[in-house]
Formats: sequence, C-alpha cells, structure tokens
Amino acid sequence: MISDSAYFVMEVDLGKIAKSVPIEEINQLEFVKKTLRTISTDENKIQNLYDLGVNFSSKLIVFNIEKSGFKSMNVIIPIDDQEKVLQLFDQYDQAELRLKGFVKSNKGVISLEKSTLLISLIDYNNYVYRDKTNALYARKGWEKPKNIYAYNDYYYESQAYEPVEETIVYEEPYLEEESVEMPPSEIYEEEEIVEEEIISDEELKQIALKKRYDEVLDSITNAEQLNIENMHLNFVKSPANNLYDNDEEFRKVSKQSSDAKMYINPIMNLDMVNVLRHYPVKEYIYDEVKDMRQFAYINFSPTGIEMDWNIKVSDNFAEIIAEGSSGKIDKDLFKYVPDNAQGLAIYNLNTFGAYEKLKEIYMPKLDASDDGEMVLASAVWSTIDEFIDIEAVTSVYPPKVLVSYAGFKEVLLSKTSYEYDSETFEYTEVDTTYLEKIPMFTFALSNERAYLLEKYLKAFNKLGEEKVTKNEYYYTVEQGPFDLGIPFHIAIVDDILIVTNDESVVKDHLNGFDQNAFNKDIYKKARKSTMVYAHMDFSTITPDILDLGLMKNEEKFIRLFGDKTGKVDVELTPIKDNRMSYQINMITNGAYKNGGYFLFELINSVFLFND
Repeated sequence: MISDSAYFVMEVDLGKIAKSVPIEEINQLEFVKKTLRTISTDENKIQNLYDLGVNFSSKLIVFNIEKSGFKSMNVIIPIDDQEKVLQLFDQYDQAELRLKGFVKSNKGVISLEKSTLLISLIDYNNYVYRDKTNALYARKGWEKPKNIYAYNDYYYESQAYEPVEETIVYEEPYLEEESVEMPPSEIYEEEEIVEEEIISDEELKQIALKKRYDEVLDSITNAEQLNIENMHLNFVKSPANNLYDNDEEFRKVSKQSSDAKMYINPIMNLDMVNVLRHYPVKEYIYDEVKDMRQFAYINFSPTGIEMDWNIKVSDNFAEIIAEGSSGKIDKDLFKYVPDNAQGLAIYNLNTFGAYEKLKEIYMPKLDASDDGEMVLASAVWSTIDEFIDIEAVTSVYPPKVLVSYAGFKEVLLSKTSYEYDSETFEYTEVDTTYLEKIPMFTFALSNERAYLLEKYLKAFNKLGEEKVTKNEYYYTVEQGPFDLGIPFHIAIVDDILIVTNDESVVKDHLNGFDQNAFNKDIYKKARKSTMVYAHMDFSTITPDILDLGLMKNEEKFIRLFGDKTGKVDVELTPIKDNRMSYQINMITNGAYKNGGYFLFELINSVFLFND
C-alpha cells in the first residue's frame, strides 16, 4: 500500500518493539498517559494504548511523497478493532467513514479499511495550479487580466483602501464665566458634497477578466486536488503502483527483520531533482543518482541501540568512492588526542585518487557526447588539468583530519566594551577579562605543506597584526572564528598542523600525549577506519550541558537526564558491491534492560522536562 512515488519510507515493527518493551510498561510512561488523556472524551474514555484499536503485532508505516502539485506525509496504522478506531473521530467523521470508508478535509484524507487506517496529510502547491491556468489561457488564446493579482471587487469597493480620518479628542481650557466673550454668531449652511466614483470601461473590463480568470483557476484547482485525493485513497483500495512490487531494492529491504527500518530514494524527491538541473553536466549526474538508494536498519540490543545505514550507489560512483577511501590515516595524528578527551572523529580522504578516477570515467564520456556544451566542458576541464598541478592543490586541502573533544574547561577570556560619558558625549573603550567554561576542541591535520600556513602567520605577526601573536612554539589568534571572543592556538610540528582552543595542548604537549583517553580497541578501530570514524563518550554530558548555563531548572534536568548516558561509535565500512555502510552503535550505561527501555525513558524525560 506504499506508493511507488514515495521518496522516504519508515517501517516500525510494533510486534518486535513490544517484545523489547511490553505495551503494559509503555502505558505507564507519563507522556503516553497525557497523550491518551488529550484524545479521550466523556463518551470514549481512553485508558491505555489497547483502547486505540491498534494492532500491536503488525507494522506502522510512514511514507512521504513530493510531486509538482503537492507534498504529503502518509501514515499507515494497522488496526484490529475498527469500532475502537471509529470512536476516536467526531460524529460527522464517524458517519462518513462508516458510509464511504473515507473522509476528506482541507488538510488531506483519512481512509479506513478492515485492518488499516491511512492518514494522508496533504500540502497543496497552489502555484502549480496557477501555472496550469496560465498555460491553458496561452493554448486557448484567451485574454488574461493585465494584473491577475490586483483586479477584484474588493479593490474598488472595500473601504480598506480609503483614507481614514483621525479623530482628535482634546479638552477645552477652563475659563471663568466673566472672562468669556461670545463672538457674534454666524450660521453656515453646510452643503453636502457627494463625489461619485467613476470607473472607466477599461477597469470594468479588467474586473470581468479577473472574475473569469478566478473561476477557471478555481475549477483547475478543485479538479487537481480531487485527483490528488483520489490517488491517496487508491493506496488502500487498489494499490497497483505500489513500491513493494515495483522497486526490487525496497522489496529486499522490507524482507529484512529489524525493529525499525528506513528507505530513501533521493531521485523521487522533487527538490533534489531541481537541484540537479543546475549542475553543468546534469544528464550524467542524473544517470548516476537515479539508482541510488539509502536504507537503514535500527535494532534494540541488550546493551543499547544499533543502526546499520547503507548507501547503494552506481558502478561509477562506487569506483570513485573506493579510490577516495584508499588513503591511510597518519598515525601520528593520534598523539594529539588529549588524555582527558571524551570524543574523537576522523576524516581521511584520498582526494587526488578520487579526482583521477573521476577524470578517468567522465572525461571520455564528455568527449564522446553529441552535445557541444559537454564537449566544451571537457575542453575546459582538460585545460585546467594541464596547467594546474591538481595533485599539489589537493595536498593543500586537509584530507587527513582528526578532531577531539575534551569536555569543558575554565579559561580566561577578554572582551571589549564601550562606556558612554554623558558629559563629553564620547565612548571610551574598556578591555575586561573574565573566566568562562567553554568546550575544548583540538584539530590535528596531516599536510605536507603545513609550512605554508606558518609563513602567513609569521607575516601577520611581523606586520603588527594585534590579533596574531607569536609565542615560543606556537601562534595565538586572539579573535577566533564566528567572533565569539574565544582565542585559538596554532602549532606546526613537521607535517602536522595543530589547531586548538586549549592552550595546554600546544604549550605543554607539542610532542603529543600518551594515548590514554580511550581503550586500545577504540584506537585500533580508528587506525583501521575507512574515510570516516567517530567515537563519543556521553558519560559527562549532563554536567557539560549544565556548564553552558542555559538550563533554568538544573535540579530537574539532573534528575531526569542524569542517568541517560552512554557511548556512541560510528564507522564507515569499505565499499563492497556498490554499497557502503555506516555502522552506528550506541551502548547505554547499563541502567536499562535494553535499548528500547532507554529510548522510551529518554522520550519520557524530554516530555517531563518541557511539561
């Protein structure tokens, strides 16, 4: 029953979820209780989730569609008690659903079958209907109003366009009776002047044309919206164009067992197709993207939550990605992970290798094209490739980066303020220092041309730039990025560039740390990683968030989120059979029976904190 026009699908296996976290226990969560109270009425008391008539042994499905005339989000809810479901609607909708099996509103359509409730929320694109109206006028040779937005009855008759005279209320000054001299009375006869509004023949013609245009527009809009509504109703009644039958990749994904799964077909997303139109070689890119798919499997484990996010690409893209991920990480980068680090991330890309493979695949395609613009693109590309050393250029771009996060640290910051002197009418610049807790980040980049940056830093320092100061072994840039007033420090050790806002890293550890921040398994995974790897320990996330000073009720925050901690591992596996996969594994702190309990308790805590 999922339309083959869907670009996003999410399936939730309610039966598997209920095995991880029984419905009886979910009923006890406060956010569930309040939600049920919200939809409960005097006639229909909803006590628990079973009163909704939902079949908790089947699958809940959400899918999105985007076409030129509309966008829609569709929810397929499995049911096992139609009467209970009907009681959730008002009397009018109940009657419509019993009689027709569906009900329409300005927000979409709801369809009820024996075992399925389909809710389609539709966002109509009125601009498309206006374009179709204009196209019809052009085909028929009909005359349109000169300004289809201005001429209407209200434009001439509504008082909203007439000037409004302001009534001024004031009090007469108090005068004693003796001092008042009455002026000689004069009687004026007021002559009422009535101005008759004159509308020209041309204006009358434009009003008539606009009225006719609106009638045609309304007719087209109503017909288009009716077709869209009927298309959504057919998902249930006669789902001929369904995704399961027409998309082999989705069929494979759907057969896999998991607590939840997601499926994305980017080319069915109209926004993405429109973006591709602006690329200079859009035809070739479209050919590569049309078979791209993304799909993810999400499962609750005894220790946490696991996600396997797969990306299927074309043969050509697979070759380029394989070449881009062939580079080895510089192991010296790991020396600059502080011993108190809570997280690290690696980005390792063989940029030049990926470029060479891209050129090898697409240059011949452009040369063989019958399109002159494509042949010209090849000529320009060849010229650039001939006169510019691409290998040198790509080596300047930092393809090997390690980022580490070491929690919050109190540092001395400075800021400039201006005090106004009301006597001299002048502002005086005042520099002050203050202590502030800020997050500590360190970037270590492997780059054989790191010395080039040092040349610029020396130049800025010699030129008297106050924002760049030279220390014994490193430079300090006083005003960091985004004008936050946080300085950062730069050191260059051989071919490694170190950028950090933690001065102790470049001041006391230029030779690196002892690599004690994480256990050996984490470092081993990171060294063997393909292109992307990340690890984060959220054990101290609660105090870190409190250090930001944004929480009004810190005691409540600690009570609700103090035990919602864990560790997250993200690893990109090598591409195989045109697929690459992000393996995401979250391990909770052991306070919960499994990942399902953790997730539901986290949702409940968010609800209670915002309630």
